[in-house]
Amino acid sequence: MSRAEGATAPASLPVIAIDGAAATGKTTTASRVAAALGFCYVDSGAIYRAVAFGLRELGVIEGEELDEARLADALESLRLEVDPRPERFVVRLNEREVGPEIRTPEISGLASRIARLGTVRARVRELVRDAARRGPLVVEGRDIGTVVFPDARLKVYLTADLAVRALRRQHDLRKQGREVSLAEVERELSERDERDSTRAESPLRRADDAIEVSTWPGTIDEQVETIVSAYRKIEAGARP
Repeated sequence: MSRAEGATAPASLPVIAIDGAAATGKTTTASRVAAALGFCYVDSGAIYRAVAFGLRELGVIEGEELDEARLADALESLRLEVDPRPERFVVRLNEREVGPEIRTPEISGLASRIARLGTVRARVRELVRDAARRGPLVVEGRDIGTVVFPDARLKVYLTADLAVRALRRQHDLRKQGREVSLAEVERELSERDERDSTRAESPLRRADDAIEVSTWPGTIDEQVETIVSAYRKIEAGARP
């Protein structure tokens, strides 16, 4: 999608766009930046997972197969609502709040696959942009600064080595009761990086005007302070 197409996003409200690959710490960083500034927080990845979960419930996704003939109608039938509260981000699917059921590796993998589809991305983009009309946001994802909010007041691109990201993801999986080898986690992350960065529709990439923040070896407090400080400088009329 071109910048002109993305320019329909609301630009009147403050938006901090935080992008990065899987397991770079986007969720923790974005939620803490939002808390520090008193902004609402939006996890776009959670919306994609909710869509994937809903499509699987409708039988549009069966194992590795996607019934593209039924996709448009099924997507239209999903009742999706986002509630960007300052304290936490809520996604409702068919009038029920979703939670841990969309955080499984299976749903994450399905979400990455359907995120390549323009119809899915358009639906999620609409929901995220609508949230920005309700108040200042910190939004995290993979194309937030490049496509969803090309005029965001601050764009951030998080980075971390694959080995570090794999350790983080393995830790998260263990908390879910899943024991997966580090080699397997690295392979899955590498495959997801490839899908996200090479897809034709809104690929993962750093926006030209984004600041790059490494989430290793620094602490979470340090990276949050870097982003908050950069935003406050922009608000004060200075460059980050």
